[in-house]
Amino acid sequence: MQRIVLHTSDSIHLIPNSDILYCKSNNSYTTFFFINRPPVVVSRNIKEYERQLLHHNFFRPHQSFLVNLEHLVKIDKTHGFSLVMKDNTLIPTSMRKKKELMQILNRQLQIQSETEHFQIKPGHCSKTLLPSQQNQKQ
Repeated sequence: MQRIVLHTSDSIHLIPNSDILYCKSNNSYTTFFFINRPPVVVSRNIKEYERQLLHHNFFRPHQSFLVNLEHLVKIDKTHGFSLVMKDNTLIPTSMRKKKELMQILNRQLQIQSETEHFQIKPGHCSKTLLPSQQNQKQ
C-alpha cells in the first residue's frame, strides 16, 4: 500500500494514497480531501505533492487541483469540462489539460479491457471489437 506523509502543525498523518479524493491549492497551502476522514491542510504547495503522486494515478486537471483518478465518477460537460468525484465535488479542467486527461483515460481503459477496446473522445464514447473478436463473431 502506497502512503503519503502529511505534516501539519500538530501532527504527522500517514495516509494511503487510495484514500485521497483530491487536493486543492490555496497559495502555499494544500488541502487534502479524503473518502472517510476530515480534510487536512498542510503548509506546502500542491506542486510538491504532484511530484509524489503523479505516478500513482493522480492527475492535475487545473492549477488549483490534483485528483485521484481512482475516484473519478464522470466528466460533466455541462459545467465546462468538470470532473465529478466520488463525493460529487466538481473539479474544473483547464482547456489545455483536457486532451491529456482523455489520453490517460483512454490508456487506462485499454489496459483494463482484455476483450474489448473502448475509445473515449470528447463528445462521445465508442466500442470497437479487436480483430480477434471480429473473427469469433463470423
